[in-house]
Amino acid sequence: MKRIFFLVIVLFALTSCEWIETVIKGDSSSKIAGTTDIPINTVGTTFSSSVVLNGVYFNSNSSVTITKIEDGVDNIHVVSNIPSSIAAQVPAKYKDSSGKLVYDLKVKMTDKGILDYQNMDHEPFVLVKYDAKVGDKYTLEKSNGTTITREVVRKSTDDDYYWGGMLIKTIDVEQDSRIPGVEKIEYFTNHKFGLVGIRVYMEDGTTSQIGVSPSTY
Repeated sequence: MKRIFFLVIVLFALTSCEWIETVIKGDSSSKIAGTTDIPINTVGTTFSSSVVLNGVYFNSNSSVTITKIEDGVDNIHVVSNIPSSIAAQVPAKYKDSSGKLVYDLKVKMTDKGILDYQNMDHEPFVLVKYDAKVGDKYTLEKSNGTTITREVVRKSTDDDYYWGGMLIKTIDVEQDSRIPGVEKIEYFTNHKFGLVGIRVYMEDGTTSQIGVSPSTY
């Protein structure tokens, strides 16, 4: 249970650098089309979150803000509470002097999709393409020869995902896991609002979910 708490908090930052090592460069899994001139890409845009652990709400009291944009890539600064019961398990490099989780990540968002750069080499890896079809896959090759795969498992045609007090359409992307205790990770995305949710499926059958809402879109 303690591992799940830490996992949920860090997954708010999409993923941890230690979990992904090396990406395939120059293929369709590292590029997206479209313009970055969209409302969400604004310095000062904040993201609110809701964290539910196996059906129980956790108050992360997080602060997530786009602090800088370089060549269309958003630099996002994350500060979040860490449950006291697992504070000692969180590496010091991810904590500030008050014991909060502090994390910086880079994401590229266009009107055609999302890339994240959360890997050791800081290379782009497709999270979603909004024109995707069910069955489309994005692959990430690790230096040890194994591959992490993201697959589009669902693309809704009706407004059926509850988010921000309304129902929206989503493209759901499933990622296999190399994290001990984690069966898979599912990302919920929307062409206008970007990443709207992350769900973590544990091997013990429990799930944790983060809802994400941008202040500007």
